[in-house]
Amino acid sequence: MKNLNLFFALGSIILLVCLSSSSVDAYTLSPDQPGPYHIGSYRIVYLVPQYGLFTATIRYPATTDGKRTPVDTAAAPCPGIVVANGFAGSEKQITWVPDHLTSYGYVTLCFTPPHRLSLDTTQWASGFIGGITALRKQNTRIWSPIYQVLDEETWGAIGLSMGGGGCVEATGTPGSQIDASVALAPAGFPDVFAAARNIVVPIQLQVGTVDKIVPPEHVLPIYTEHLTNDTTKEYLAITGGNHIGYIDEAFAIPAQQWGIDNPPGISVEQQHNISRTYFTAWFQYHLRHLDEYYTYIFGEEAAHDLDSGVLADFRFHIL
Repeated sequence: MKNLNLFFALGSIILLVCLSSSSVDAYTLSPDQPGPYHIGSYRIVYLVPQYGLFTATIRYPATTDGKRTPVDTAAAPCPGIVVANGFAGSEKQITWVPDHLTSYGYVTLCFTPPHRLSLDTTQWASGFIGGITALRKQNTRIWSPIYQVLDEETWGAIGLSMGGGGCVEATGTPGSQIDASVALAPAGFPDVFAAARNIVVPIQLQVGTVDKIVPPEHVLPIYTEHLTNDTTKEYLAITGGNHIGYIDEAFAIPAQQWGIDNPPGISVEQQHNISRTYFTAWFQYHLRHLDEYYTYIFGEEAAHDLDSGVLADFRFHIL
């Protein structure tokens, strides 16, 4: 009996070691590939007094995929990342971004603002700031699926178009809690430019070379003229990518056919793969401080993308 107990004890130790090793390996995946976690989700609304009710989906690493499935506590403490789509869009059209990030162990909140046709980037910026507050509240409520799961000291933000401009603005708002951000084809307005000058945390800007709605010549000046050298910053232009290529494929393909954007030079899937490589590595490196992801955003992998033509332009400044 003693030998049998010893056998089971040793087996348990080996299993724990294997699980521990698997967990470490999970954080060194190629960032264009799905992460190791299932995705649980649930809907909330939160109020930003000057604008109204924001609707949102919270996603979290779970033991199985589905609505309000049990959280995978192995991922905790989880950094939080707030996500937003752009003008006239909703969070239902950009699910590929929070899905991918949640599979890497982040808790994400993807919101739709109350005034989707507004050109006020501050509405989107308020959505990011309010989204962090909403996640903090969910983390303290015992009936919440993410109760005590969040790392409340670590926050990210990523947005597209008006959501990208709002992301820049929120990141540069005095007292911002955002630790790293990514702006996809960000809309450029005076409030965005002014906020960009205040940013002192890592920020990445992405754009497609054939984007008709927010072309590279509108995004690059944010990097060169408004973001200062007081922060780590990065700019990349995806060869053949356009604006529509940043939304979910089910919505992007019909939108491409309507002619509201320039024809793309790459598929939506290719644009997503390139984009998520960079934004996932950005958050893994800056929020989780995983050095293995340096190569994808500053090192050999990024240089290869530029040399091979995957990127038409790539520049960065490391503080």
